[in-house]
Amino acid sequence: MADLTIYNTIENAKAVLGKQEAKHSSRAGWLMVTALLIESWDIYSMSFIMTHLNDVFHPSAGLLGFTAAGTQLGAIVGSIVGGWLTDKFGRRKIFIFSMSMFAICAIAQAFAPSMLVLAIIRCVAGFPVGADVANGFTYMMEILPKGKREIMGNRWQFMFSLGILCAILLVTAFELGSLPANITWRIILAVPAIPAAALLLMRHGLPETPTWFVEHGRFIEARETAKNYYGKDVLAGLIPDHDVEIPQPGWGEAVKDLFHEPFSRRSTIFGWISCFVQAFENYSFSFYLPTILAGLGIATLVQNNLAMFAVYVLASVSAFVGPLTLPKLGHKGLSQWGFGLVTVGILVMVFGVVQTNMIFIIAGAGVMLWGHYWSSESGMTICSLVAKPAYRGAASGIAYVFVKLASFLTLWVFPTLYANLGVPTATLLIAIGPVVALLAATFVLPETFGHGEGSDKKSNPVQVAEAGKEEFVAVK
Repeated sequence: MADLTIYNTIENAKAVLGKQEAKHSSRAGWLMVTALLIESWDIYSMSFIMTHLNDVFHPSAGLLGFTAAGTQLGAIVGSIVGGWLTDKFGRRKIFIFSMSMFAICAIAQAFAPSMLVLAIIRCVAGFPVGADVANGFTYMMEILPKGKREIMGNRWQFMFSLGILCAILLVTAFELGSLPANITWRIILAVPAIPAAALLLMRHGLPETPTWFVEHGRFIEARETAKNYYGKDVLAGLIPDHDVEIPQPGWGEAVKDLFHEPFSRRSTIFGWISCFVQAFENYSFSFYLPTILAGLGIATLVQNNLAMFAVYVLASVSAFVGPLTLPKLGHKGLSQWGFGLVTVGILVMVFGVVQTNMIFIIAGAGVMLWGHYWSSESGMTICSLVAKPAYRGAASGIAYVFVKLASFLTLWVFPTLYANLGVPTATLLIAIGPVVALLAATFVLPETFGHGEGSDKKSNPVQVAEAGKEEFVAVK
């Protein structure tokens, strides 16, 4: 093996690992994407209890918007730091830590004595959210075989939609129960700690990815983990029987390598655009739709919640169907259809708001959300897929920063825009985003479905350029 370079060894091992599928690998993927159910449950609970918080604490519009956006701000930091941590310390350690921290923060929200304290807690709670998503996409890309990992990655929006349904059902139950507002919001924000704790227990038995061990030169553990997970020694003869020192890329080297080839560069650029726009279109209108409907006075709170529930049931169907179309439409076609439908849906909703017509508003919301879940599924998957495992956590984290940055800005700014410009004009501004993303999907994005490590052979691996060596350096 002495004549092989680090690059050849890692690439050969990754090519073999990318074809393997364990009996329980799909379960591992579902345990990663389920975190999005819990995240959306928590985030959208805020959408339905903002009227309660306003009645109890009487905050300024700025503080109310900041509290709603606090989780997004914390997630920006969590995505960056969590992505770096998962590359440095491993995937398993981070998904155990992140879900533990989220459960603690969810409970802490229930005891917030003021709006300011609640806003601070939600900022802190965002850190494990961002870290878990960056880590989860990285884990899925390495634990599932090519073809199936893309489909599993795109299921994150299906879980997100289920979390919203859970939030709507819970809030509606409390509305019907007529509990005091100061009790209602506390229980609603604390309940997600229960599924978070359950998910933590179910994740406990998941292993570290063999790919991470390979990238870090920990070949002994890589062989042992792969053998236990896949039921056979798939790395036998491919890697040395001793560990080696492999310099890991810094952020600058990782970004340089990611943009070195046209394929990964164009894919990543589209992924960032998609991530930003999907959050921009969603949190600027659909998040505030319950509040907008309440302000229009078309129906009661319970009726509004039931209408939203029906819309999100349709959205859940869209989110479930979307990944199943990938083998036929690919990421490119799915994104084009999605952003196109979002644009149409927004225009229909604007007409409904102008006419104060509940039917058009809900119909437009249904079209928009069907398109939204198709358009938003691929961005994160693409960014994680085309990145090398050596910096995949960082790449996934950067991509999720675009989601959370757009979420934070829109959640904070759009209440003011709605107040100053009016709902119709502010909503029309939102349509700019999906139009830009539709153009990017058409002219920038190459097809990435089925892409795997080792397919971009012209790229010089960062770790080799950094090390300037071609022979293994044995760890003493």
